Amino acid sequence: MNIMKISVVCTIDDKYAQHCAVMLASLFKNNPEQAFAVYIITDKSPSHHLNKLKKFLEQNINEFKFIPIDENSFQNAPISHHISIAAYFRLLIAEILPQNLTRVLYIDSDIIFRNKIDTLWKTDISNFSHAAAIAIGMDNYPEQIGLPEDSLYFNSGLMLINLDYWRKYKIFERGCELIRQTPEKLQWWDQDVLNILLCHTWLPIDLQWNSQVFMDGQEVQISSDYKDRYERFNYLTAKLDPIIVHFIGGGSAKPWHYGCTHPFKYEYEKYLQFTPWKGTVSIGKPSLISQIRYRLGLGSKLRNLFQILTNKPV
Repeated sequence: MNIMKISVVCTIDDKYAQHCAVMLASLFKNNPEQAFAVYIITDKSPSHHLNKLKKFLEQNINEFKFIPIDENSFQNAPISHHISIAAYFRLLIAEILPQNLTRVLYIDSDIIFRNKIDTLWKTDISNFSHAAAIAIGMDNYPEQIGLPEDSLYFNSGLMLINLDYWRKYKIFERGCELIRQTPEKLQWWDQDVLNILLCHTWLPIDLQWNSQVFMDGQEVQISSDYKDRYERFNYLTAKLDPIIVHFIGGGSAKPWHYGCTHPFKYEYEKYLQFTPWKGTVSIGKPSLISQIRYRLGLGSKLRNLFQILTNKPV
């Protein structure tokens, strides 16, 4: 029996090594019959966390490669507190991966898989630059970056990429030039770059393959003007039973934060246990002592006692 091999690429920095491992664990566990080749594009030589990720890969698959990149290639790129320079490494994918590779599945590290992806991998993209899902709630955004009014805008967190197309049309070279010329125009960083360069060349897929329905525990607002569009891309399935969950947003919108209220947060916690980071405490989680004090109201009681004993307000 021929086992289908799926090629996957991720772009991370040291801070996202844990989350990349959790994402890959969910991918492997839900697709046990598949073989994978994983490429990790990163911004530095192996660190402690990247070494842990390497060991995780050694224990789970036979084929993987770490590819370090020079950050100076993107020195003019705008970044933010939760978007690092590593996000722009997506532009490099077609140039840096093996030239005999014709398609690859790009995956953000804030994603969790809940089912098989063989149907997605077999999608015919021979006449397209890539396949992707629309960015939920951003239906009016394309005009802000100079795209035609009827344009769809895709979320670049998960893309099935036609590498031959990206090489032919020099996506990396043209993307860098766009960043240099108009960095102030790029509100959503390389996602804007890719949408500008690849407008009307990509294949829209169902939202269950990249469900961005929730952010900060709330359903992303969608204009009623686009009801038919969301029905066409199976929004309800993406909301209730997605194959791939994408935790969009920053800070507590991410499932590794204690304050995250996303309805599928438990999926991240489940697959964390299959990684070297098993048992890692969520960011912002109060200590056990703090939780006990809060539940018993000891904090206010101690403050009141101190005020009585010292006759000083606290």
